[in-house]
Amino acid sequence: MDQTRPKNLSPAIRVSFENGTRLLEDSQYLLEYGRFPTAYALSILAQEEYAKTFLLFLVQDNAIPWNSNVHRALRDHTCKQLVASIMDYLDEEWEKWTAIYLTTRKLPTSKFPAHIADALNIIRHEKVPREDGWSWDDGTPCDKRARAIADGEIDKQKQNAIYVGLGKTGQVSSSPIKITENEATIEYEKTKRLKGIFNSFGKNIELLKTVQYSKVSDTFRALFGSMTVEEYSKRWRD
Repeated sequence: MDQTRPKNLSPAIRVSFENGTRLLEDSQYLLEYGRFPTAYALSILAQEEYAKTFLLFLVQDNAIPWNSNVHRALRDHTCKQLVASIMDYLDEEWEKWTAIYLTTRKLPTSKFPAHIADALNIIRHEKVPREDGWSWDDGTPCDKRARAIADGEIDKQKQNAIYVGLGKTGQVSSSPIKITENEATIEYEKTKRLKGIFNSFGKNIELLKTVQYSKVSDTFRALFGSMTVEEYSKRWRD
């Protein structure tokens, strides 16, 4: 199942980021012209490209191994939408942590909220499953928000923004024209936040590696077995 690890992911990172930015700009143009359904769909597509970029950085940083399951996850829409939810959390946390640090000169510690913790688990155990078939399900209920994304809620909304849905008797079950300006704007603003996690200098794309990013990357290291639970707990005591 293992594949040869890429020697240089920089070209893939750059092209994925640039394509996400192109889609984001197209979404902005369509918003300005009142094409809210298509702007909405393009924003989600841009989020997926930024999520792909983020995953490639995690591979490059040795937080996630490179194998056929990871390669497939990079093409999995719901997996990338879960990653986008993690990225949006990182942006929110960075703003909060910066404000606290400027006031107290101390970095706060915090546990992952349930929807982020379960997004990380779903990515690891369902989207990039272990070769031995081990399951993460220990009987505890999964966060509803993370489960809905994994089960395709966002992807369905993206499809509904593009296609007319038909019921079993031929009735119209969904229509793109129902997407409102507010809904399209919310997704566009979210996409801009995801873009803000990266810095672009010509052909060089860098990731804003905050303390919270380090925690996310170490969580993946622990989940994939390249960091022990003891090492993780020692570093990230909440």
